[in-house]
Parts: sequence; C-alpha cells; structure tokens
Amino acid sequence: MSVTIMLGGGLDEIGPALESAIHFTKRMKTTLSGLCVLPDPAISMVYVTGAETVVMSAAAISSLTEAQEKLVKDYKQSFADQTKAAGSWLKADFSKETGSVASYAAAAASLADALVVPKGATQSAHPLNAVFEHVLMEANLPLVLAASEPKTSDTCLIAWDGSPLAARAVRLHMPLIKSYKKVVIAQNPEKVRHQWAHVCQDSKERLTEMLREERLEVINIELDGPVSDALLETADAHDASLIVMGAYGHSRIGQMLFGGTTSKLLHNNAAPALALCR
Repeated sequence: MSVTIMLGGGLDEIGPALESAIHFTKRMKTTLSGLCVLPDPAISMVYVTGAETVVMSAAAISSLTEAQEKLVKDYKQSFADQTKAAGSWLKADFSKETGSVASYAAAAASLADALVVPKGATQSAHPLNAVFEHVLMEANLPLVLAASEPKTSDTCLIAWDGSPLAARAVRLHMPLIKSYKKVVIAQNPEKVRHQWAHVCQDSKERLTEMLREERLEVINIELDGPVSDALLETADAHDASLIVMGAYGHSRIGQMLFGGTTSKLLHNNAAPALALCR
C-alpha cells in the first residue's frame, strides 16, 4: 500500500499536489508513487484511406510521441527533485503508463492508502479531469484533491451530517484520518434533512466514540449559516490541512453537477485538501 499521486497538467500545479502527497505519505508512514498515464499516440490518430494521409498520420504520431516523451521527462524530473528535497525518509517511485488514465487511476484508488489528484482536475479541460470524474463519480472510489496552498498541520476536519454517504467517506478515508492527532467533527444540525435523519440523531456521538477508540483527540463543532462558508472558517480556525466529506452530485454528459456545499469547496482556492467520496 502507498500514497499515489496522479501527475498531469502544468508543472506549476504539480508542486502543490506533490507537497500534499508527501505530507500524507509522511503521516501514514508509507511510500509514495508518482503515476503518469498518457494515451497511445498510435491509436489516438484518425486514419483514413490514401497513401498521403498515412504519411501525414505517421509524422503526426512521431511528433506526438516526442511531445509526450518531453512531458514525461519534465514530470519525472519535477517528481525526483521534490521527493529528494523531502529527505531520505521518503521512499518514492515514478512510473509512466500508456492507455486510459481513468482506468489506471481507478486501479490505483482501489489499492492505495490515498489517491491524490491536483485540484485543477475538477476543471473539464484539465488532462486529469477524466480521473476526477471516473474515480469519484463512476467507480465510487475515494480520492484526495490537493489544496492549492497545502498545509501540514496535525488536524483534519470531518464534514458530518449523519448520512450513509458521510459515513462511507469516513470509512474509506479512515487510514488517512487515523494518521492525524486531532479530528474536528463539524455539523450544522439545521442542515441534517436527508431521508435517514430520524435514525441518525446520535451518529455524531457514535463517530466521536469510534475515533477516540483510535486514540484521536476529537472536538465537536456546531456550524451556523451556509455550510461551505462555515466549514472553511472552521478549517481555518483549527488550522486543518484536510476536510473529509461526502461529495453529493452526479455526472451527466461530462459535466460535474454537485450540491452547493461540495461545489463551493471544490472551487475555493482557500480550501484545504479535500478527501472525497461519493
């Protein structure tokens, strides 16, 4: 088991994502894997009959292959520089695969302690958007969105409403949660309106007990007002480096449609890393 970071997009955003991944790796006392997946140039081209077209396609394939090789070299160098700077304690490896980035990411999410993705992957034009959409929305696997400005505190925050989705997020991200010293459970009692609310009235107390059995310091906070704003304020007040939450929403024609709280946190640069599950 290890922490896996998906490498894609601009080099400027790989740095913050890798910083978060290294932080989680150190917390969980595990290893770090950098994974770069690119499509096969030979099957990404459209072939039509005619000798001239075949020659043009071959040239285009060669050009795309060269561009990919340079990109992989840049990713590998950035990964090597940052992991080396972290110190000798960090055991890290880099791998490049050819094929479906969504499929490789799903496989990694199934086995890794945490799958870390740059926050930019939430944007439809991002090279790793297929990872965000497939892993979270189609495969229903957990992932962690790195913060734009990473923190390295000993506190994580759980956005809790007592629902099965919130419980699933906690369960699947439990290895990461257990690596922290302090956990803040934040809930707005006025917003617990899901269909299970009547049987989940004591769920916060049960969650608190479960986490304390793991020898974690637990603080319960009641939120007021809009949940997204209150979560950000609470995370800032307690210097939380991670928010664990269920992601309400569904995928339709490549668009990510989320509930208001999830959407605002996804698009807020001030938010810490987000450990999501659907």
